[in-house]
Amino acid sequence: MWFSLASAFTFALVSVLDKLLISKHVDNAKVFIVTVGVAQICLGFIAIPMSVFAGMNLDTVIIVIFSGISSGMYLVIMFQIMESQDVSRVAPVVSTYPVFVAIMAFFFLGEAVTIYSLICILITVFGAALVSLSPSGGGSLSRADIKAMLLLFFASTLFGLSQFLAKIIADDVDMWTQYMIRGVSGGLTCFSLILLPGVLNGVVSIFRKPKSLVLIGFTEGFLVFFAILFFFLAIYAGEIYMVSTVMASRPIFVFGIGLILSLPMLKLLNEPLNGRVLAVRASGTLLTVLGVAGVSLL
Repeated sequence: MWFSLASAFTFALVSVLDKLLISKHVDNAKVFIVTVGVAQICLGFIAIPMSVFAGMNLDTVIIVIFSGISSGMYLVIMFQIMESQDVSRVAPVVSTYPVFVAIMAFFFLGEAVTIYSLICILITVFGAALVSLSPSGGGSLSRADIKAMLLLFFASTLFGLSQFLAKIIADDVDMWTQYMIRGVSGGLTCFSLILLPGVLNGVVSIFRKPKSLVLIGFTEGFLVFFAILFFFLAIYAGEIYMVSTVMASRPIFVFGIGLILSLPMLKLLNEPLNGRVLAVRASGTLLTVLGVAGVSLL
């Protein structure tokens, strides 16, 4: 439980800092995604001395690689949406992945889904949609908002698949080996965006901004290392339902940190402080968290 809570809080802090980096320190989200890929690959390489490859079969390796690719695709979609959306709108939707883990467990592992779980799934989806479709500042709902929500749900499905695969092979591969392979394969997925026009120049320009480079290194290296480490420690220490339930608290941390950084005396972010919008997002975030917890427990 404590590892899961530590991972949820650290990932929430990373999410808020990611938004800050995308908004103020890089040319665009694609450039940032490439830097995330580099950081993921480096973290994977760091884990090589602790990794154990003996006894692994080809099927296990393929599953771990695919788990990493799914995680990388999730990051690619999430960060591109985050470029134009408030982080408090993004986090609850991409945190619905335990719902998709439960659905996959039903179809592929034969686990039962109770009527209470179905109700919680509906609550989760409703809460996430409420947050995602809430106006940023009292404006009307646009087609772009709906498209962004659907893409975020798809990204959440990919992350759920990644976590599902990570758990089903936990008995066949040790934690550090899976950490390493997932990091490299997910990192390469993100890094592949460097082939897009203009991205390489944007990445090079970061090296002329020492402050931005240090902040990226701290967030995507130091903080992400511990966030993922806490997650894997939780996965290998307890049941997946407990991990999913506690980590569902991430949107609440994101919501709180985002509001603090948006206060007039700080103004590092531009999360809306309007009473109506704030109430809608708070309600949607709470429903999402409660729904995810219910899916995991019931």
